[in-house]
Amino acid sequence: MAGLTIASRSEAQSLLLRVISASARVKAYVVTHDERESGMRGLLNFGHTIGHAIEAVLSPQVLHGECVAVGCVLEAEVARRMGHLGDVSVARLARCLRAYGLPTAMDDAIIRGLVGEERLRELRPQRLMDVMSVDKKTVGSQKRLVVLKRLGETLEMKPTNIDDSLILEVVSEGVRVNAVADVTQQAVTVVPPGSKSISNRALQLAALGRGTCRIRNLLHSDDTQVMLAALQAMGACSVAWEDDGATLVVTGNGGQLQRPDAELYLGNAGTAARFLSTTVNLIDARDGSSVLTGNARMKLRPSGPLVDALRANGCGIEYLEREGSLPLRVQHTGRGFPGGHIQLAASISSQYVSSILLCAPYAQEPVRLELVGGKVISQL
Repeated sequence: MAGLTIASRSEAQSLLLRVISASARVKAYVVTHDERESGMRGLLNFGHTIGHAIEAVLSPQVLHGECVAVGCVLEAEVARRMGHLGDVSVARLARCLRAYGLPTAMDDAIIRGLVGEERLRELRPQRLMDVMSVDKKTVGSQKRLVVLKRLGETLEMKPTNIDDSLILEVVSEGVRVNAVADVTQQAVTVVPPGSKSISNRALQLAALGRGTCRIRNLLHSDDTQVMLAALQAMGACSVAWEDDGATLVVTGNGGQLQRPDAELYLGNAGTAARFLSTTVNLIDARDGSSVLTGNARMKLRPSGPLVDALRANGCGIEYLEREGSLPLRVQHTGRGFPGGHIQLAASISSQYVSSILLCAPYAQEPVRLELVGGKVISQL
């Protein structure tokens, strides 16, 4: 059998064997020097506390490694919220796992495809917390996670005590932020993350352009990740990273898009859904179709005003489920984005306007966009 002997082993097989051998040596060293798992051995369980909780709910359909992959991203997010790990590092970790076909979120399309929507709803935050309470790293009622200081370095040489409230925040779909009284007169400096809508606009401009753009301070979020993945799936651009992941290098293909091999799954990314509803019409194909879809919440969010305007403009778009919302099927006829005179209601989100204007340079006719029916609500 190929690979059993050195002579028959490919370069890839040799590399894989070296990685496995090195990993086994590291594990043997750690287990030998920390038999009671009181310190360093616990570091090998990065991602396992939350990962095991997910596995307890979704196994056997979702494999151990897939659950731990999601756990790694969520535990890295805990470290980020504690102020120890940067946004770029969390995003790099997620991209690395995704490159190997692993899920990176509890509602990831991979997991949804394995268990379905109904089973996915069983991942209730409190249920996950209950499972974590009996994790082997938990001491009494104190939950412990491996906290990263940077990729390749931990905060401590052992799992760190973490408040339940922080873990619960990370594994929940959303949190409620309440105002508090002014308790200090000290000056506070707050550096907000990049804008989601501006980040996605920058991604689309870079991808649809021709040549190379370098984007810094990009928001690393689910919305920007699905946007970038969708643009790549359509062949709009190629990407690389510089400055240890702090700079995204986008090389655009000048608006030359191709039909993706699968549905474009956008999660709950409303910004990406609005921008891409127009972009998909630029795909250079004379037959077939492309589908834009999302999770259950995304399927309840409105997209009707934009879609109806595009349909009136000659784009072949149909609603596959609920009228006025995703999923959408875009038919490809070779006509592309017709352009010309397009009307949108003035009272709608500026993202609908941006969706059309971002694609306007590639329309078949010059675009004249008219906002009608009231006062424009989104203004500088």
